[in-house]
Amino acid sequence: MAPVDQSRLADYGEYIETAMTSWHCPGTAVAIVKADEVVFQSVHGARDIEARLPLTSDTRFPLASVTKSVTAMSAALLVDDGLLAWDTPVREYVPDLVFHDDYVTQHVTVRDMLSHRTGLPRHDLSAWRLDLPRAEYVKRLRHLVPSATFREKFQYNNLMYYSTAYLVETIAGRRWEEFVDDRIFVPLGMTASNFQPEPPVDGQTLAKGYRPERDDAGSVTSLVETPVGAHTDLSPGAAGALFSTLDDLVRWLSVHVNQGRVGSTQLVSPANLQQMHLPHTVIPGGGINEALFGSTLMAYGMGWMIQPYRGLTVVQHGGNVEGHSLMIGFVPSERLGVVVLTNLASTPLRDALLYESIDRALGLDSRDWSGRFHQIADPLVAGRARSKVETAAARVSGAPMTHPLADYAGTFTHPGYPAIEVKTDGEELRARLAGSLDWAPFTHQHYDVFEWDLTDFEWRVMVRYLTDDRGELASISLPIESAVANLEFTRAPVSVPGSVLDALVGVYETPVEGVAVTVSRRADSLFIGVTGSAPRAATAYRLSDDRVGFRIDRSRFDFELAGDRAGRLTYHGDGVILHAEKGDDS
Repeated sequence: MAPVDQSRLADYGEYIETAMTSWHCPGTAVAIVKADEVVFQSVHGARDIEARLPLTSDTRFPLASVTKSVTAMSAALLVDDGLLAWDTPVREYVPDLVFHDDYVTQHVTVRDMLSHRTGLPRHDLSAWRLDLPRAEYVKRLRHLVPSATFREKFQYNNLMYYSTAYLVETIAGRRWEEFVDDRIFVPLGMTASNFQPEPPVDGQTLAKGYRPERDDAGSVTSLVETPVGAHTDLSPGAAGALFSTLDDLVRWLSVHVNQGRVGSTQLVSPANLQQMHLPHTVIPGGGINEALFGSTLMAYGMGWMIQPYRGLTVVQHGGNVEGHSLMIGFVPSERLGVVVLTNLASTPLRDALLYESIDRALGLDSRDWSGRFHQIADPLVAGRARSKVETAAARVSGAPMTHPLADYAGTFTHPGYPAIEVKTDGEELRARLAGSLDWAPFTHQHYDVFEWDLTDFEWRVMVRYLTDDRGELASISLPIESAVANLEFTRAPVSVPGSVLDALVGVYETPVEGVAVTVSRRADSLFIGVTGSAPRAATAYRLSDDRVGFRIDRSRFDFELAGDRAGRLTYHGDGVILHAEKGDDS
Protein backbone atom coordinates (compact mmCIF):
# COMPACT_ATOMS: atom_id res chain seq x y z
CA MET A 1 0.00 0.00 0.00
CA ALA A 2 1.62 3.19 -1.23
CA PRO A 3 1.82 6.27 1.04
CA VAL A 4 -0.01 9.45 0.09
CA ASP A 5 2.05 11.83 -2.05
CA GLN A 6 1.48 15.06 -0.12
CA SER A 7 3.63 17.06 -2.54
CA ARG A 8 1.12 16.38 -5.33
CA LEU A 9 -1.74 17.56 -3.13
CA ALA A 10 -0.13 20.86 -2.16
CA ASP A 11 -1.44 22.74 -5.21
CA TYR A 12 -4.48 20.55 -5.83
CA GLY A 13 -6.89 23.25 -4.65
CA GLU A 14 -5.63 25.58 -7.37
CA TYR A 15 -6.14 22.84 -9.98
CA ILE A 16 -9.73 22.34 -8.77
CA GLU A 17 -10.51 26.05 -9.03
CA THR A 18 -9.12 26.22 -12.57
CA ALA A 19 -11.13 23.15 -13.58
CA MET A 20 -14.30 24.62 -12.05
CA THR A 21 -13.89 27.76 -14.14
CA SER A 22 -13.45 25.77 -17.35
CA TRP A 23 -16.61 23.73 -16.61
CA HIS A 24 -18.66 26.77 -15.43
CA CYS A 25 -19.24 25.01 -12.09
CA PRO A 26 -20.55 27.19 -9.21
CA GLY A 27 -19.29 25.05 -6.34
CA THR A 28 -17.16 21.96 -5.69
CA ALA A 29 -16.26 20.00 -2.56
CA VAL A 30 -13.54 17.31 -2.61
CA ALA A 31 -12.22 15.01 0.11
CA ILE A 32 -9.61 12.23 -0.04
CA VAL A 33 -9.51 9.52 2.62
CA LYS A 34 -6.57 7.19 3.32
CA ALA A 35 -7.47 4.39 5.74
CA ASP A 36 -8.83 6.24 8.80
CA GLU A 37 -7.45 9.66 7.89
CA VAL A 38 -8.71 12.55 5.77
CA VAL A 39 -5.56 13.48 3.85
CA PHE A 40 -7.10 16.21 1.68
CA GLN A 41 -10.23 18.34 1.86
CA SER A 42 -10.98 21.38 -0.25
CA VAL A 43 -14.20 23.35 -0.73
CA HIS A 44 -14.62 26.01 -3.42
CA GLY A 45 -17.23 28.33 -4.84
CA ALA A 46 -20.83 29.06 -3.98
CA ARG A 47 -23.82 27.12 -2.73
CA ASP A 48 -25.99 30.08 -3.81
CA ILE A 49 -24.77 32.28 -6.68
CA GLU A 50 -27.30 35.09 -6.30
CA ALA A 51 -26.86 35.44 -2.53
CA ARG A 52 -23.09 34.86 -2.81
CA LEU A 53 -23.16 32.22 -0.08
CA PRO A 54 -20.07 30.02 0.10
CA LEU A 55 -20.03 26.25 -0.11
CA THR A 56 -18.83 24.54 3.09
CA SER A 57 -17.99 21.00 4.16
CA ASP A 58 -21.36 20.74 5.91
CA THR A 59 -23.45 22.01 2.98
CA ARG A 60 -26.01 19.36 2.10
CA PHE A 61 -26.33 17.92 -1.42
CA PRO A 62 -28.89 15.63 -3.06
CA LEU A 63 -26.77 12.57 -3.91
CA ALA A 64 -28.95 11.02 -6.62
CA SER A 65 -27.67 7.55 -7.55
CA VAL A 66 -24.89 7.58 -4.96
CA THR A 67 -27.87 6.52 -2.80
CA LYS A 68 -27.70 3.06 -4.38
CA SER A 69 -24.64 2.10 -2.33
CA VAL A 70 -26.68 2.76 0.83
CA THR A 71 -29.55 0.62 -0.48
CA ALA A 72 -27.18 -2.26 -1.23
CA MET A 73 -25.76 -1.91 2.28
CA SER A 74 -29.25 -2.17 3.79
CA ALA A 75 -29.69 -5.52 2.02
CA ALA A 76 -26.22 -6.66 3.16
CA LEU A 77 -27.14 -5.98 6.80
CA LEU A 78 -30.16 -8.28 6.47
CA VAL A 79 -27.89 -10.94 4.98
CA ASP A 80 -25.62 -10.52 8.03
CA ASP A 81 -28.73 -10.92 10.22
CA GLY A 82 -29.60 -14.20 8.51
CA LEU A 83 -32.94 -12.82 7.31
CA LEU A 84 -32.04 -12.54 3.62
CA ALA A 85 -29.82 -14.46 1.20
CA TRP A 86 -28.21 -12.94 -1.88
CA ASP A 87 -29.21 -15.83 -4.16
CA THR A 88 -32.59 -16.96 -2.82
CA PRO A 89 -35.52 -16.07 -5.12
CA VAL A 90 -37.11 -12.85 -3.90
CA ARG A 91 -40.62 -14.37 -4.22
CA GLU A 92 -39.90 -16.28 -1.01
CA TYR A 93 -39.78 -12.96 0.82
CA VAL A 94 -42.21 -10.78 -1.17
CA PRO A 95 -44.69 -12.84 -3.25
CA ASP A 96 -46.28 -9.64 -4.61
CA LEU A 97 -43.11 -8.74 -6.56
CA VAL A 98 -44.29 -9.85 -10.02
CA PHE A 99 -42.52 -9.19 -13.34
CA HIS A 100 -43.82 -9.15 -16.90
CA ASP A 101 -41.95 -12.43 -17.48
CA ASP A 102 -43.07 -15.25 -15.18
CA TYR A 103 -39.64 -16.92 -15.29
CA VAL A 104 -38.09 -13.75 -13.86
CA THR A 105 -40.77 -13.65 -11.16
CA GLN A 106 -39.91 -17.19 -10.11
CA HIS A 107 -36.11 -16.87 -10.17
CA VAL A 108 -35.01 -13.26 -9.63
CA THR A 109 -32.79 -12.66 -6.57
CA VAL A 110 -31.71 -9.54 -4.74
CA ARG A 111 -28.27 -9.97 -6.34
CA ASP A 112 -29.96 -9.80 -9.78
CA MET A 113 -31.91 -6.71 -8.79
CA LEU A 114 -28.95 -4.83 -7.35
CA SER A 115 -26.62 -5.69 -10.25
CA HIS A 116 -29.02 -4.56 -13.02
CA ARG A 117 -29.49 -7.88 -14.82
CA THR A 118 -33.24 -8.58 -14.62
CA GLY A 119 -33.82 -7.87 -18.34
CA LEU A 120 -35.85 -4.78 -17.48
CA PRO A 121 -34.67 -1.45 -18.93
CA ARG A 122 -34.94 1.81 -17.00
CA HIS A 123 -38.61 2.73 -17.48
CA ASP A 124 -37.70 5.75 -15.33
CA LEU A 125 -40.77 7.81 -16.13
CA SER A 126 -43.01 5.10 -14.70
CA ALA A 127 -42.01 6.28 -11.23
CA TRP A 128 -40.26 9.65 -11.50
CA ARG A 129 -41.27 12.05 -8.70
CA LEU A 130 -44.50 10.25 -7.88
CA ASP A 131 -45.67 10.40 -4.28
CA LEU A 132 -46.89 6.81 -4.00
CA PRO A 133 -46.36 3.98 -1.51
CA ARG A 134 -43.58 1.59 -2.56
CA ALA A 135 -46.14 -1.17 -2.93
CA GLU A 136 -47.67 0.79 -5.84
CA TYR A 137 -44.36 0.87 -7.72
CA VAL A 138 -44.03 -2.86 -7.20
CA LYS A 139 -47.54 -3.45 -8.60
CA ARG A 140 -46.61 -1.65 -11.82
CA LEU A 141 -43.62 -3.87 -12.56
CA ARG A 142 -45.78 -6.59 -14.11
CA HIS A 143 -46.86 -4.13 -16.84
CA LEU A 144 -43.34 -3.02 -17.81
CA VAL A 145 -41.94 -4.72 -20.89
CA PRO A 146 -38.40 -6.16 -20.68
CA SER A 147 -35.84 -5.50 -23.39
CA ALA A 148 -33.44 -8.38 -22.75
CA THR A 149 -33.41 -11.95 -21.53
CA PHE A 150 -33.04 -12.48 -17.79
CA ARG A 151 -29.36 -12.24 -16.75
CA GLU A 152 -28.39 -11.58 -20.36
CA LYS A 153 -26.87 -8.14 -19.98
CA PHE A 154 -26.46 -5.02 -17.86
CA GLN A 155 -29.36 -2.54 -17.98
CA TYR A 156 -29.30 0.23 -15.42
CA ASN A 157 -32.58 0.21 -13.52
CA ASN A 158 -33.73 2.51 -10.73
CA LEU A 159 -36.94 0.53 -10.21
CA MET A 160 -34.99 -2.43 -8.87
CA TYR A 161 -33.63 -0.27 -6.09
CA TYR A 162 -37.13 0.94 -5.20
CA SER A 163 -38.09 -2.76 -5.11
CA THR A 164 -35.09 -3.67 -2.94
CA ALA A 165 -36.18 -1.05 -0.40
CA TYR A 166 -39.64 -2.65 -0.43
CA LEU A 167 -37.99 -6.03 0.16
CA VAL A 168 -35.93 -4.66 3.07
CA GLU A 169 -38.85 -2.98 4.78
CA THR A 170 -41.04 -6.08 4.32
CA ILE A 171 -38.44 -8.28 6.01
CA ALA A 172 -37.47 -5.72 8.68
CA GLY A 173 -41.07 -4.79 9.49
CA ARG A 174 -40.49 -1.02 9.33
CA ARG A 175 -39.99 1.73 6.77
CA TRP A 176 -36.79 1.42 4.82
CA GLU A 177 -35.78 4.98 5.74
CA GLU A 178 -36.08 4.13 9.44
CA PHE A 179 -34.01 0.99 8.97
CA VAL A 180 -31.25 2.93 7.18
CA ASP A 181 -31.19 5.64 9.82
CA ASP A 182 -31.01 3.16 12.69
CA ARG A 183 -28.59 0.65 11.16
CA ILE A 184 -26.33 2.93 9.08
CA PHE A 185 -26.54 6.65 9.78
CA VAL A 186 -26.67 6.53 13.60
CA PRO A 187 -23.79 4.04 14.07
CA LEU A 188 -21.60 6.04 11.66
CA GLY A 189 -22.50 9.42 13.11
CA MET A 190 -23.93 10.61 9.79
CA THR A 191 -26.11 13.19 11.51
CA ALA A 192 -26.68 15.40 8.45
CA SER A 193 -27.89 12.58 6.18
CA ASN A 194 -31.54 11.88 5.46
CA PHE A 195 -34.06 11.52 2.65
CA GLN A 196 -35.78 14.89 2.60
CA PRO A 197 -34.52 18.23 1.31
CA GLU A 198 -36.31 20.23 3.97
CA PRO A 199 -36.11 21.12 6.76
CA PRO A 200 -32.35 21.36 7.09
CA VAL A 201 -30.76 19.10 9.70
CA ASP A 202 -28.87 20.83 12.52
CA GLY A 203 -28.87 24.11 10.65
CA GLN A 204 -27.40 22.61 7.50
CA THR A 205 -28.04 24.48 4.29
CA LEU A 206 -28.71 22.91 0.92
CA ALA A 207 -26.57 23.69 -2.09
CA LYS A 208 -28.68 25.25 -4.81
CA GLY A 209 -28.44 23.36 -8.09
CA TYR A 210 -27.74 24.85 -11.51
CA ARG A 211 -27.88 23.73 -15.12
CA PRO A 212 -26.06 25.36 -18.03
CA GLU A 213 -28.04 27.26 -20.64
CA ARG A 214 -26.39 26.79 -24.05
CA ASP A 215 -26.58 28.46 -27.45
CA ASP A 216 -26.98 26.60 -30.76
CA ALA A 217 -23.24 25.94 -30.85
CA GLY A 218 -23.31 24.31 -27.41
CA SER A 219 -21.51 27.14 -25.60
CA VAL A 220 -22.65 27.98 -22.06
CA THR A 221 -24.39 31.36 -21.97
CA SER A 222 -25.68 31.33 -18.37
CA LEU A 223 -26.47 29.14 -15.37
CA VAL A 224 -30.12 28.49 -14.49
CA GLU A 225 -31.11 27.57 -10.95
CA THR A 226 -32.92 24.25 -10.56
CA PRO A 227 -34.93 24.04 -7.30
CA VAL A 228 -33.80 21.02 -5.32
CA GLY A 229 -37.09 20.04 -3.76
CA ALA A 230 -39.05 20.34 -6.99
CA HIS A 231 -36.73 18.24 -9.10
CA THR A 232 -35.47 15.47 -6.88
CA ASP A 233 -36.65 11.88 -6.91
CA LEU A 234 -37.93 11.76 -3.32
CA SER A 235 -40.80 9.35 -2.98
CA PRO A 236 -39.23 6.01 -3.97
CA GLY A 237 -36.11 6.97 -2.04
CA ALA A 238 -33.80 4.05 -2.48
CA ALA A 239 -32.56 4.82 -5.99
CA GLY A 240 -31.66 8.44 -5.57
CA ALA A 241 -33.15 10.41 -2.67
CA LEU A 242 -30.33 10.62 -0.13
CA PHE A 243 -29.17 14.04 1.08
CA SER A 244 -25.78 14.30 2.74
CA THR A 245 -22.64 16.40 3.25
CA LEU A 246 -18.95 16.11 2.50
CA ASP A 247 -18.26 15.44 6.18
CA ASP A 248 -20.83 12.64 6.39
CA LEU A 249 -19.68 11.03 3.14
CA VAL A 250 -16.14 10.84 4.48
CA ARG A 251 -17.60 8.60 7.21
CA TRP A 252 -19.46 6.56 4.59
CA LEU A 253 -16.27 6.07 2.55
CA SER A 254 -14.39 4.95 5.65
CA VAL A 255 -16.65 1.91 5.94
CA HIS A 256 -15.66 0.77 2.47
CA VAL A 257 -11.90 1.30 2.75
CA ASN A 258 -11.70 -0.26 6.22
CA GLN A 259 -13.38 -3.65 5.76
CA GLY A 260 -16.77 -2.54 6.99
CA ARG A 261 -15.45 -0.88 10.13
CA VAL A 262 -15.35 2.74 11.31
CA GLY A 263 -13.36 3.14 14.50
CA SER A 264 -14.69 0.51 16.87
CA THR A 265 -17.93 0.07 14.92
CA GLN A 266 -18.19 -3.02 12.68
CA LEU A 267 -21.10 -1.97 10.51
CA VAL A 268 -21.14 -4.93 8.12
CA SER A 269 -19.18 -8.15 7.82
CA PRO A 270 -16.13 -8.05 5.53
CA ALA A 271 -17.60 -10.95 3.53
CA ASN A 272 -20.83 -9.16 2.66
CA LEU A 273 -19.04 -5.87 2.10
CA GLN A 274 -16.92 -7.64 -0.51
CA GLN A 275 -20.05 -9.02 -2.20
CA MET A 276 -21.09 -5.46 -3.00
CA HIS A 277 -17.66 -4.63 -4.45
CA LEU A 278 -17.29 -7.72 -6.66
CA PRO A 279 -18.23 -7.58 -10.36
CA HIS A 280 -21.53 -9.37 -11.04
CA THR A 281 -22.60 -7.93 -14.40
CA VAL A 282 -20.35 -6.84 -17.26
CA ILE A 283 -21.05 -3.32 -18.54
CA PRO A 284 -20.56 -3.07 -22.32
CA GLY A 285 -17.61 -0.85 -23.10
CA GLY A 286 -17.80 2.14 -25.36
CA GLY A 287 -15.56 4.40 -27.32
CA ILE A 288 -15.45 7.03 -24.57
CA ASN A 289 -14.01 4.63 -21.99
CA GLU A 290 -11.43 3.39 -24.42
CA ALA A 291 -10.45 6.93 -25.37
CA LEU A 292 -10.12 7.96 -21.73
CA PHE A 293 -8.68 4.84 -20.11
CA GLY A 294 -7.38 2.69 -22.93
CA SER A 295 -9.81 -0.07 -21.92
CA THR A 296 -13.49 -0.86 -22.27
CA LEU A 297 -13.65 -3.07 -19.18
CA MET A 298 -16.31 -2.11 -16.67
CA ALA A 299 -18.63 -4.10 -14.41
CA TYR A 300 -21.37 -3.56 -11.85
CA GLY A 301 -21.38 -5.02 -8.36
CA MET A 302 -24.24 -4.14 -6.04
CA GLY A 303 -24.61 -0.38 -5.74
CA TRP A 304 -21.11 0.10 -7.16
CA MET A 305 -19.30 0.13 -10.50
CA ILE A 306 -15.95 -1.60 -10.82
CA GLN A 307 -13.24 -0.78 -13.32
CA PRO A 308 -9.53 -1.44 -13.87
CA TYR A 309 -7.46 1.71 -13.67
CA ARG A 310 -3.69 2.00 -14.17
CA GLY A 311 -3.04 -1.44 -12.69
CA LEU A 312 -5.51 -0.87 -9.86
CA THR A 313 -9.19 -1.57 -9.26
CA VAL A 314 -11.47 1.44 -8.73
CA VAL A 315 -14.92 0.97 -7.17
CA GLN A 316 -17.13 3.99 -7.76
CA HIS A 317 -20.60 5.35 -8.33
CA GLY A 318 -21.77 8.69 -9.62
CA GLY A 319 -25.05 10.53 -9.24
CA ASN A 320 -26.86 13.09 -11.34
CA VAL A 321 -30.01 14.92 -10.39
CA GLU A 322 -31.06 18.20 -11.93
CA GLY A 323 -28.58 20.81 -10.85
CA HIS A 324 -26.14 18.49 -9.06
CA SER A 325 -23.50 15.98 -10.11
CA LEU A 326 -21.65 13.82 -7.59
CA MET A 327 -19.04 11.04 -7.44
CA ILE A 328 -17.78 8.74 -4.71
CA GLY A 329 -15.13 6.09 -5.27
CA PHE A 330 -12.24 4.18 -3.73
CA VAL A 331 -9.26 1.94 -4.46
CA PRO A 332 -9.64 -1.11 -2.16
CA SER A 333 -6.00 -2.24 -2.36
CA GLU A 334 -4.78 1.21 -1.31
CA ARG A 335 -7.57 1.92 1.23
CA LEU A 336 -7.97 5.22 -0.60
CA GLY A 337 -11.34 6.94 -1.07
CA VAL A 338 -12.53 10.09 -2.86
CA VAL A 339 -15.70 12.22 -2.58
CA VAL A 340 -16.54 14.84 -5.22
CA LEU A 341 -19.64 17.04 -4.91
CA THR A 342 -20.72 19.70 -7.42
CA ASN A 343 -23.86 21.81 -7.84
CA LEU A 344 -23.84 21.74 -11.64
CA ALA A 345 -26.00 19.37 -13.66
CA SER A 346 -24.36 16.40 -15.42
CA THR A 347 -20.84 17.79 -15.40
CA PRO A 348 -17.87 15.55 -16.31
CA LEU A 349 -15.93 17.57 -13.72
CA ARG A 350 -17.00 15.06 -11.04
CA ASP A 351 -15.37 12.18 -12.97
CA ALA A 352 -12.28 14.19 -13.83
CA LEU A 353 -11.67 15.03 -10.17
CA LEU A 354 -12.10 11.41 -9.07
CA TYR A 355 -9.24 10.22 -11.27
CA GLU A 356 -7.17 13.34 -10.71
CA SER A 357 -7.50 12.77 -6.95
CA ILE A 358 -6.38 9.13 -7.24
CA ASP A 359 -3.40 10.04 -9.41
CA ARG A 360 -2.20 12.80 -7.11
CA ALA A 361 -2.72 10.89 -3.87
CA LEU A 362 -0.84 7.82 -5.15
CA GLY A 363 1.88 9.75 -6.96
CA LEU A 364 0.92 8.47 -10.43
CA ASP A 365 1.98 10.31 -13.59
CA SER A 366 -0.11 13.41 -14.23
CA ARG A 367 -2.74 13.15 -16.97
CA ASP A 368 -4.73 16.39 -16.47
CA TRP A 369 -8.10 14.65 -16.28
CA SER A 370 -10.09 17.86 -16.59
CA GLY A 371 -8.41 18.55 -19.93
CA ARG A 372 -8.93 14.95 -21.07
CA PHE A 373 -12.64 15.08 -20.32
CA HIS A 374 -12.94 18.38 -22.18
CA GLN A 375 -11.47 16.72 -25.28
CA ILE A 376 -14.22 14.10 -25.16
CA ALA A 377 -17.18 16.08 -23.82
CA ASP A 378 -16.96 19.32 -25.78
CA PRO A 379 -17.52 17.75 -29.23
CA LEU A 380 -20.43 15.72 -27.82
CA VAL A 381 -22.15 18.84 -26.47
CA ALA A 382 -21.72 20.60 -29.80
CA GLY A 383 -23.15 17.54 -31.54
CA ARG A 384 -26.27 17.56 -29.36
CA ALA A 385 -26.80 21.23 -30.18
CA ARG A 386 -26.62 20.46 -33.91
CA SER A 387 -29.05 17.59 -33.43
CA LYS A 388 -31.72 19.94 -32.05
CA VAL A 389 -31.43 22.11 -35.13
CA GLU A 390 -31.56 19.08 -37.44
CA THR A 391 -34.66 17.75 -35.67
CA ALA A 392 -36.46 21.03 -36.25
CA ALA A 393 -35.51 20.89 -39.92
CA ALA A 394 -36.97 17.37 -40.31
CA ARG A 395 -40.59 18.53 -40.26
CA VAL A 396 -42.77 17.74 -43.26
CA SER A 397 -44.00 21.04 -44.63
CA GLY A 398 -47.60 21.46 -45.69
CA ALA A 399 -48.82 18.55 -43.52
CA PRO A 400 -51.53 19.96 -41.22
CA MET A 401 -53.29 18.26 -38.34
CA THR A 402 -56.08 15.92 -39.37
CA HIS A 403 -58.35 16.99 -36.50
CA PRO A 404 -59.19 20.25 -34.72
CA LEU A 405 -56.66 21.22 -32.06
CA ALA A 406 -59.05 20.49 -29.17
CA ASP A 407 -59.40 16.85 -30.28
CA TYR A 408 -55.77 16.19 -29.35
CA ALA A 409 -56.36 17.15 -25.73
CA GLY A 410 -57.23 14.45 -23.24
CA THR A 411 -55.88 11.96 -20.74
CA PHE A 412 -54.02 8.89 -22.00
CA THR A 413 -53.27 5.90 -19.77
CA HIS A 414 -50.93 2.91 -19.52
CA PRO A 415 -51.04 0.44 -16.58
CA GLY A 416 -47.32 0.75 -15.89
CA TYR A 417 -47.05 4.54 -16.12
CA PRO A 418 -48.68 7.70 -14.82
CA ALA A 419 -51.26 9.16 -17.18
CA ILE A 420 -50.15 11.57 -19.90
CA GLU A 421 -52.35 14.67 -19.88
CA VAL A 422 -52.61 16.93 -22.93
CA LYS A 423 -54.42 20.27 -22.73
CA THR A 424 -55.08 23.25 -24.97
CA ASP A 425 -53.29 26.48 -24.08
CA GLY A 426 -54.71 29.13 -26.37
CA GLU A 427 -53.78 28.03 -29.88
CA GLU A 428 -51.18 25.56 -28.62
CA LEU A 429 -50.98 22.29 -26.71
CA ARG A 430 -49.09 21.42 -23.55
CA ALA A 431 -48.57 18.02 -21.93
CA ARG A 432 -47.37 16.48 -18.71
CA LEU A 433 -46.94 13.16 -16.97
CA ALA A 434 -49.62 13.41 -14.28
CA GLY A 435 -48.26 13.90 -10.78
CA SER A 436 -44.70 13.78 -12.08
CA LEU A 437 -43.56 16.22 -14.77
CA ASP A 438 -44.48 19.86 -15.20
CA TRP A 439 -46.55 21.08 -18.16
CA ALA A 440 -44.29 21.33 -21.21
CA PRO A 441 -44.71 22.37 -24.87
CA PHE A 442 -46.43 19.83 -27.13
CA THR A 443 -45.63 21.18 -30.58
CA HIS A 444 -47.19 20.03 -33.85
CA GLN A 445 -44.64 18.67 -36.32
CA HIS A 446 -46.67 17.22 -39.17
CA TYR A 447 -49.90 15.21 -39.63
CA ASP A 448 -50.72 13.71 -36.19
CA VAL A 449 -47.15 13.85 -34.84
CA PHE A 450 -46.15 16.20 -32.03
CA GLU A 451 -42.86 16.97 -30.31
CA TRP A 452 -42.96 16.85 -26.51
CA ASP A 453 -40.20 18.95 -24.98
CA LEU A 454 -39.30 17.20 -21.71
CA THR A 455 -37.08 19.98 -20.44
CA ASP A 456 -36.38 18.26 -17.12
CA PHE A 457 -34.64 15.46 -18.97
CA GLU A 458 -33.14 17.54 -21.76
CA TRP A 459 -35.11 15.22 -24.04
CA ARG A 460 -37.49 15.84 -26.89
CA VAL A 461 -39.70 12.92 -27.82
CA MET A 462 -41.96 12.44 -30.86
CA VAL A 463 -45.54 11.49 -30.03
CA ARG A 464 -47.85 9.97 -32.66
CA TYR A 465 -51.64 9.88 -32.39
CA LEU A 466 -53.38 6.69 -33.47
CA THR A 467 -56.97 6.54 -34.70
CA ASP A 468 -59.65 3.92 -34.20
CA ASP A 469 -61.85 2.49 -36.96
CA ARG A 470 -64.09 5.58 -36.79
CA GLY A 471 -61.16 7.90 -37.35
CA GLU A 472 -61.19 9.15 -33.76
CA LEU A 473 -57.89 9.94 -31.97
CA ALA A 474 -57.98 6.95 -29.63
CA SER A 475 -54.41 6.65 -28.33
CA ILE A 476 -50.87 7.96 -28.51
CA SER A 477 -47.65 6.09 -29.23
CA LEU A 478 -44.25 7.27 -28.04
CA PRO A 479 -40.75 5.99 -27.18
CA ILE A 480 -41.09 6.78 -23.47
CA GLU A 481 -38.63 3.94 -22.82
CA SER A 482 -36.11 3.91 -25.66
CA ALA A 483 -34.99 0.30 -25.10
CA VAL A 484 -38.37 -1.16 -26.11
CA ALA A 485 -40.88 -0.55 -28.88
CA ASN A 486 -43.09 2.51 -28.59
CA LEU A 487 -45.59 2.22 -25.75
CA GLU A 488 -49.24 2.96 -26.43
CA PHE A 489 -51.28 5.09 -24.04
CA THR A 490 -55.06 4.78 -24.47
CA ARG A 491 -57.40 7.76 -24.28
CA ALA A 492 -59.31 7.68 -21.00
CA PRO A 493 -63.02 8.48 -20.89
CA VAL A 494 -63.79 11.97 -19.64
CA SER A 495 -65.84 12.11 -16.47
CA VAL A 496 -68.06 15.18 -16.24
CA PRO A 497 -69.40 16.13 -12.79
CA GLY A 498 -73.15 16.10 -12.34
CA SER A 499 -73.19 19.83 -11.57
CA VAL A 500 -71.71 20.54 -15.01
CA LEU A 501 -74.19 18.22 -16.71
CA ASP A 502 -77.02 20.07 -15.00
CA ALA A 503 -75.63 23.41 -16.18
CA LEU A 504 -75.71 22.20 -19.80
CA VAL A 505 -79.36 21.17 -19.80
CA GLY A 506 -81.54 23.45 -21.89
CA VAL A 507 -82.42 24.67 -25.38
CA TYR A 508 -79.83 26.39 -27.57
CA GLU A 509 -81.12 28.59 -30.39
CA THR A 510 -79.12 28.70 -33.63
CA PRO A 511 -79.14 31.50 -36.25
CA VAL A 512 -80.93 29.09 -38.59
CA GLU A 513 -84.65 29.63 -38.31
CA GLY A 514 -86.44 26.67 -36.78
CA VAL A 515 -83.20 24.85 -35.82
CA ALA A 516 -82.36 24.41 -32.16
CA VAL A 517 -80.28 22.05 -30.07
CA THR A 518 -81.95 20.43 -27.07
CA VAL A 519 -79.84 19.07 -24.21
CA SER A 520 -81.22 16.82 -21.47
CA ARG A 521 -79.81 14.63 -18.74
CA ARG A 522 -80.68 11.02 -17.92
CA ALA A 523 -78.80 9.68 -14.88
CA ASP A 524 -75.11 10.35 -15.60
CA SER A 525 -75.55 10.67 -19.36
CA LEU A 526 -76.15 13.71 -21.53
CA PHE A 527 -78.59 13.43 -24.43
CA ILE A 528 -78.44 15.89 -27.32
CA GLY A 529 -80.90 16.32 -30.15
CA VAL A 530 -81.02 18.71 -33.10
CA THR A 531 -84.40 19.79 -34.43
CA GLY A 532 -85.71 17.01 -36.62
CA SER A 533 -83.70 14.22 -34.95
CA ALA A 534 -84.23 12.17 -31.80
CA PRO A 535 -81.95 12.90 -28.78
CA ARG A 536 -78.96 10.58 -28.55
CA ALA A 537 -76.47 9.81 -25.79
CA ALA A 538 -73.32 11.91 -26.14
CA THR A 539 -69.80 10.98 -25.07
CA ALA A 540 -67.62 13.55 -23.31
CA TYR A 541 -64.20 14.01 -24.89
CA ARG A 542 -62.78 17.00 -23.04
CA LEU A 543 -63.28 19.05 -19.90
CA SER A 544 -61.55 22.22 -18.72
CA ASP A 545 -62.38 25.14 -16.46
CA ASP A 546 -64.11 27.07 -19.23
CA ARG A 547 -65.44 24.49 -21.69
CA VAL A 548 -66.66 20.94 -22.08
CA GLY A 549 -67.01 18.92 -25.28
CA PHE A 550 -69.24 16.00 -26.31
CA ARG A 551 -69.39 13.77 -29.40
CA ILE A 552 -72.11 11.87 -31.19
CA ASP A 553 -70.49 9.86 -33.98
CA ARG A 554 -68.59 12.48 -36.04
CA SER A 555 -70.53 15.46 -34.67
CA ARG A 556 -69.10 17.61 -31.88
CA PHE A 557 -70.87 19.82 -29.37
CA ASP A 558 -68.57 22.27 -27.56
CA PHE A 559 -70.07 24.18 -24.63
CA GLU A 560 -68.56 27.29 -23.07
CA LEU A 561 -68.85 27.41 -19.28
CA ALA A 562 -69.33 30.55 -17.25
CA GLY A 563 -69.35 29.80 -13.55
CA ASP A 564 -72.31 27.53 -12.75
CA ARG A 565 -74.03 27.88 -16.11
CA ALA A 566 -73.48 27.20 -19.75
CA GLY A 567 -73.39 29.85 -22.37
CA ARG A 568 -72.52 29.42 -25.99
CA LEU A 569 -72.64 26.10 -27.87
CA THR A 570 -70.61 25.43 -31.00
CA TYR A 571 -71.82 22.56 -33.19
CA HIS A 572 -69.51 20.83 -35.70
CA GLY A 573 -71.09 18.29 -38.03
CA ASP A 574 -71.43 17.39 -41.72
CA GLY A 575 -69.08 20.18 -42.71
CA VAL A 576 -71.26 22.71 -40.90
CA ILE A 577 -70.32 24.91 -37.94
CA LEU A 578 -73.17 26.48 -36.01
CA HIS A 579 -73.09 28.72 -32.94
CA ALA A 580 -76.02 28.57 -30.58
CA GLU A 581 -76.96 30.59 -27.50
CA LYS A 582 -78.66 29.06 -24.50
CA GLY A 583 -82.13 30.40 -23.93
CA ASP A 584 -82.81 32.50 -20.82
CA ASP A 585 -85.67 30.27 -19.72
CA SER A 586 -83.75 27.05 -19.97
